[in-house]
Amino acid sequence: MPRTSTHALRLARLLLPLLVACVTSLASASPAPPSDARPTADAAGAARAAKLIARQQAPQKAKTERRRHRRAPRGARGSIPFRTGEVLTYELTWMGIPVGKAEFIVARTTSWNGAPAWHFEMKASTNKYADAIYKVRDHMHAWVAPRMNRSLHHAKTQHEGSYHRDVVLTFDWRRKRAVYRNQWRPYPAKPLFANTYDPLGLLYGFRCQRLDKAGNIQMSVTDGLKTIQAQVKVLGKETLTIAGQKIRTWHVVPEMKDVGGIFERSPGARMDVWISADEFRIPVRLKSKVIVGSFVATLVDAKGLKG
Repeated sequence: MPRTSTHALRLARLLLPLLVACVTSLASASPAPPSDARPTADAAGAARAAKLIARQQAPQKAKTERRRHRRAPRGARGSIPFRTGEVLTYELTWMGIPVGKAEFIVARTTSWNGAPAWHFEMKASTNKYADAIYKVRDHMHAWVAPRMNRSLHHAKTQHEGSYHRDVVLTFDWRRKRAVYRNQWRPYPAKPLFANTYDPLGLLYGFRCQRLDKAGNIQMSVTDGLKTIQAQVKVLGKETLTIAGQKIRTWHVVPEMKDVGGIFERSPGARMDVWISADEFRIPVRLKSKVIVGSFVATLVDAKGLKG
C-alpha cells in the first residue's frame, strides 16, 4: 500500500509560491488512508480553469474595461498582470493522491499603514483525508509596493498538527533591514538587498517579470531569517494539454540550491512550473520531485482575472 507522510503534507501547502517551498524541517512518515477511501482529483475544476485560460489566450477584439475593473493601489503600473479580486485555486496532490488545496488572493484592500500597497493572501488546507494524518490550516499575507518592486510587510499564521506559530516580518526600507518576529519575539535584523520580496510577494513579483525569451531571472527574497538572490531559469515556451484544452505556457525552473528542508536532502530535487504565455502570466501547473515522492499543484479555479 502506498504511504503518505507528513513530509508530503507540509510540502504541499507551499508548492505554489516560487522558490520558497520547503523551508521548514519535516516530520516522520504516516500511513495513507485505505485505497477505497482516497479522494479523487478535481478533474472538473481543472477543466474549468483550463477552458478559462484557453479562452483568454484566444484572439479577441479590443475592449474597454470599466474603471472599477482597474482598481489598484495609487501609483500602480497599468502593465501589472492582475487586479484586485483575483482568486486562483490549486489542488495539491502527492503521488496522484489529493492532499489539499491552496488559494491565492489579490485582496481588495489597497493600502498598508495608510500608504498605497497591494495586499495578497494565501490560504492552504489539507482535505478531510489528510486531516486525519496531519491537519494543516495556514494563512499568509503580503503587502507589496504599488510598483511591485519590493515588499512592505508580511504576516503568517500556521496551524499544522499540534504546531501553532504566528510570524510577522517587518521591512524597514529606511534602514534597509528586515525584522522577523515569531510569537512577537524579535530576531536579529537581517540586511535587505534592493527590491527584496517576502515569500508570498515573490510569486506576484515574478508574474510581473517580462517573459519573452529563454534565460535567467534573478530576484531577491527574504523570510526574515535569510536573504538570498533567487535564480529562475526560463527554459522556453511549451504547450500543455489540460482537460482537453491546449494552454500556451512558459516553462520555468527555480534553482533549489538555497532552499532547505526536504529539497536539501533530496539528490537531484527539481521544481518545474508552467506559467500561461500571455499578459496575465498565471501559474497553471507545478511539479516537484523529491526523496519522498512527486508532488503536483494544478489550477482548478480562477476568478476575477484581469481582462
